[in-house]
Amino acid sequence: MDAALPTDGWKTVSLPHTARRELVPNASSGERTVTDWYRIELSGLTPKTQQQLLYLPRWKTLGNIAVYGDGVLLYQSHGSPIHNGYNHPLLLPLNATANTPAPASVLIRVDRLRNSGSGFSTLWVGDEESLSWRYQIRQLLQVQLPFMGSAAFLAVGAFAFAVWLFKRRESLYLLFFAISALAFLRTLHYYAGGSFIPISDDWFEWMTVASLLWLIVLIHLFLQRLHQQPSPWLTRVSVTLALACNIATLPHVSTDIVSLYLFTPLLNLMVLPVAVTIFAVNLRKALRAQLPEGRLVAGWTVFAVAFTSYDGLLQNNLVSPEAVYTSPYAIISLFFVFSYIMFQRYTGAFAEVARLNKGLAQRLQAREAELEQSYQRLRVIENQHMLNAERRRLMQDMHDGLGSSLISAIRSVERGVMSEAEISRVLKGCMEDLRLVIDSMENVEADLLLLLATMRFRLAPRIESAGITLQWEVQPVPSLPWLDPDGALHILRIVQECVANVLRHTRATVICVSTATVDEGVNVVIEDNGEGFDVEEALRRSGRGLRNQQRRAQVIGGTVSWQSGSTGTRFTLWLPLHRKAETDKAISAF
Repeated sequence: MDAALPTDGWKTVSLPHTARRELVPNASSGERTVTDWYRIELSGLTPKTQQQLLYLPRWKTLGNIAVYGDGVLLYQSHGSPIHNGYNHPLLLPLNATANTPAPASVLIRVDRLRNSGSGFSTLWVGDEESLSWRYQIRQLLQVQLPFMGSAAFLAVGAFAFAVWLFKRRESLYLLFFAISALAFLRTLHYYAGGSFIPISDDWFEWMTVASLLWLIVLIHLFLQRLHQQPSPWLTRVSVTLALACNIATLPHVSTDIVSLYLFTPLLNLMVLPVAVTIFAVNLRKALRAQLPEGRLVAGWTVFAVAFTSYDGLLQNNLVSPEAVYTSPYAIISLFFVFSYIMFQRYTGAFAEVARLNKGLAQRLQAREAELEQSYQRLRVIENQHMLNAERRRLMQDMHDGLGSSLISAIRSVERGVMSEAEISRVLKGCMEDLRLVIDSMENVEADLLLLLATMRFRLAPRIESAGITLQWEVQPVPSLPWLDPDGALHILRIVQECVANVLRHTRATVICVSTATVDEGVNVVIEDNGEGFDVEEALRRSGRGLRNQQRRAQVIGGTVSWQSGSTGTRFTLWLPLHRKAETDKAISAF
C-alpha cells in the first residue's frame, strides 16, 4: 500500500455509496487525484471451513482500484485508468484454500480524479456456493449479453451488406449494416477495457462519443427510408451537429483525454433533446404514413431514450451505482427490431416474387388459351383452304381430263361416227381417269413405291389384256417429302400417258418399269421393245401428250426424257428428293 491510510478516522457509510465530485480543489492540497479507502471488518464473522470469497457487483471510478486482505494485495485493476473494466463484476478469494483463516479486515483503495466522483456497489462476503451464481448472473447481464447482442447485430449487418453488394439499389441494407457497425462500436466500452484495447484511450473515447452521434443520424435516415417522408432540414441539422461534435472532441496534442472523459457524461445528456426531436418527428410521420415498420422503430426510440437517459444519470453518479447499464439492451432490442424488419422485407420479397410468378402463370395460361383458340381457328381456316384447293384441283382435273373426254364422246355419239367398241374404249378411258384422280387422293406418305404400286394395280389388267408382258423391277428408293396429292396426280398422269403411248403407237410385247436413285433424285424408267419413233419430230409435229408430260414434270421440279430406236423406247422421269419453294408455288398455280 503506497498511500497513507486516513489519519482523521473512519466513518460508517451504507453501501452502495457514491463519492461526490469536488469541482474546487481542497486548499490544503492542489492535487487532482483523490484516494478513497473502504474498510470492511470481517473479524466478527463466524469462522468458516469453506474458502471465503469477496463479490463486488459494480464499481465506478476514473482511476484504478485495489483490494487488500490484512495488508496483502488480492486484486488490482490494470491498463487504462479510464477504460479499466469498471463494468465487470469482481469475485475474489479472500483466503488461499479452505480451512485457512480469512483476513480480519479488507481494505479497498479507489483512486479517482477529484472532479470525477466515484461509485461503489454493495459488497458480499461468503462461500463459492452462495456467491458464484450471483457473480455469473451479473457477468451475464453486464458483459456477456451486451457483447453477444452487439456481435449478433454486427453479423446480421454483415449479411445485409453482402445482400446490398448484389442489390445496390436497396440502400436500406447498407443503412442496416452501418447501424449495426456503429452499435457494435458504441457498446464496445461496456465489455472491453484495460490492456485489451488496441488503440489509445483518447481515440477510443472519441470513437465511443462519435458512434453514438452517428448512430442517431443513421437511425433517422433509416426511418426516413421506411416511411418515405424525408425531412431535409432535420437531416441537415443532425448531420451538422454530429460533424461539429466530432470535430470539437477530436483528439490532438493539446487535449487532455481525461477532460474529454469528464465531459462525455454531460455530452450524452445534451444529445438526448436532439435525439428526442429526431425520433418524435419520425414517429409522427410513421403514424401518418400508417407504416407498421416505421411505427415499430419509432416506438423503440421511446424506450431507447428512456434507457439512455437512465444511463446518463448513472454516469453522472445521480443514481445508485448498483444499477446495470440499460443502453446495451436498447441496442439488443434494436437488433431484434431491425432483424424483424429485414426478415419482413426478405419474406416480403419472396412473397412478391411468388405473387408475380402466380400472376405471370395466370397471364401465360390466358395467353395459351388465346393461342389455342387462334390455333383452332387457323386449323379450321387451313382445313377449309385445303378442302377448297383440293376441290378446285379435282374440278380442274376432271374438267380437263374426264370432262373433255366425255364431251368428245357425247358429240361423236350424237353424230354417229363412233362404233360401240370405240365408245367402250372411251368410257373405259374415262373410268381410268376417274380412278387415277381417286388414287391421287390417297395418302402415300411421301412413298413413291406405294404410289407406283397403286398405278400397277390399275394399269396391269389393261396391259395384260393387250397381250403385253409387264416386268416390274422397281427397287427401294428414298422417300420424297414433298409428295402430296397434287404431285402424286402429276406423276400418275405422266406414267399413264407413257403407258398409253406404248399401247397405242408401238407394237411392243414387253413393258418394263424400274426405279433407281441418281443425282440427288429418283429415276422412274419405263422401257418397251416396240417400234421406236423420232422424238424431235414427234415434239415438233404435234406431240401434245409428250409436251403435257414435260409440263407436268416441270411443275413438280422434275424432268422427262426419251431415248428411242429400232429396238424400243426408254422413257425416264427424274424426280428431285427435295423440291424448291418456287416449284411449290408453281404447283399451287397450276
